[in-house]
Amino acid sequence: MHSRHHRFSFTTRRAFVPVVAPASAPAFAPCPLLSRPARRLPSQPKRSKRVSVSTPLCAQSSVSSAPVPVRDTERPPQYDVVVIGAGPAGLSLASALAKRRLRVFCADARLHERWPNNYGTWLDELQPLGLQDCVSHVWQRTAAFVRADGKKSSLPRAYVRVDRDKLKERFLNNCAHSGNVTLAPTAVQHLQLDRPDLNFVHLQAPTDNGADIVAARLVVDATGHSLTFVNVPDGATPGYQAAYGIECIVSDKGYPYHSDEMLLMDFRDDHMQTPQDKRQSNQHPTFIYVMPMDSGKGRHVFFEETSLVASPAMDFGVLKERLHKRLDYYGVKVEQLLEEEFCLIPMGGEMPNLDQRVVAFGGAAAFVHPATGYMIARALKLSEDVADIIADELSQGGQPDLVSRRIWSRIWNEGRRRQRDFFNFGGEYLQHIDLQTTRDFFAAFFDLPTQQWADFLSFRMIKPLERLFLGVGVFVRTSNRVRVSLIKDAITKGRLSLLTSVLPLYSVDPET
Repeated sequence: MHSRHHRFSFTTRRAFVPVVAPASAPAFAPCPLLSRPARRLPSQPKRSKRVSVSTPLCAQSSVSSAPVPVRDTERPPQYDVVVIGAGPAGLSLASALAKRRLRVFCADARLHERWPNNYGTWLDELQPLGLQDCVSHVWQRTAAFVRADGKKSSLPRAYVRVDRDKLKERFLNNCAHSGNVTLAPTAVQHLQLDRPDLNFVHLQAPTDNGADIVAARLVVDATGHSLTFVNVPDGATPGYQAAYGIECIVSDKGYPYHSDEMLLMDFRDDHMQTPQDKRQSNQHPTFIYVMPMDSGKGRHVFFEETSLVASPAMDFGVLKERLHKRLDYYGVKVEQLLEEEFCLIPMGGEMPNLDQRVVAFGGAAAFVHPATGYMIARALKLSEDVADIIADELSQGGQPDLVSRRIWSRIWNEGRRRQRDFFNFGGEYLQHIDLQTTRDFFAAFFDLPTQQWADFLSFRMIKPLERLFLGVGVFVRTSNRVRVSLIKDAITKGRLSLLTSVLPLYSVDPET
């Protein structure tokens, strides 16, 4: 959905370019909802004039035992923590660590570039973090078309588009004012992790003081889904959220939605007219995510066609074709194309190895919601929690391997792992159901009390029984088609992991 949170993304920005015919993410966080087997990048769009890719240049190679080892006589600059990556996850963590008076080195070759992703999330997630002013648009009204009868579901929860420039500036200023953060616009070539006392980070280009190696007690990989320095075991294949979006100016006639209302998801497929289109739409459902950007005029709009979760990922060409069929069907004429977005988010799959020396944060740490693609608000919140954990563990001392294991065990404690098992089941279920079943499922989901569905979307279902009650609530409200498919998946796929995720068989850690 609207980056929903953190994703591989190509974004093509244009000046106001007239367009003869119709040719930022949806929610469930379309890619902004927010997807990641082999990680592949979207192919470059043919009409793009400038394309930026959010795969990090901050990390250019994997972990190494150091072809050029650091000798004992060398004394590179030493820090408490090196953060690799200066996206929202990396910068928010660096800022939070600095507030705890830790010395931080943050490296990213794109440090001075604009974040390429658009992000959408819920206002009530940013307010407790004091970041409600880092938004460009607020919609007090949010809606979805998920019912089989085509009726609209009104969602009483305000939605926002994050102002990526303000948010980045906030964290950069925090880092600067702390005096504890060194920001370096360079990539990391490799890590030397063979010393018992320190980690050595080899940089592609020297820093301002001439150092091309820095040392740290802890290294954090915040490079997103590329997993350059973090090991993830083979196992479950992730699903992928894929989306194609355009920010554009449309004609003053034909806009089919309320111009002061954010549309989280519209699963209607009236625009798929031919038998083949209907069949494809039912087998591989997509929805549109709509953000009117001009305060009720309905002419400056972000549209995004999204495949919520699929494996393999839906092709961008298919998504683009479906979007323009939809706009044509509703009589929407694109007059000026401002921005084109190609979004791919890995969702679910295996968690990182929790017994490794490099600690991950953000997308690299599997923070993406496996059923929705949302991540950014969670990463921003956890930056404070994880900074507390890191500061606490570093203060206790110990060799880097031991310190990292303790940090991993607290970031991914049993409560969070069981929570993720439940969300993983939801994501895997959504991967294979058809359009009719998808509509029935979401109709029941949004008929739940607002707090219940909001807690699911926002990673707040910490206690097992909260998740059990949500599952039961959907089950009793939905169709027999969904009930049968849920029971089948619970028996054949969920099994023990699903059962332990909804039963109070463990204590909930206060840090969760």
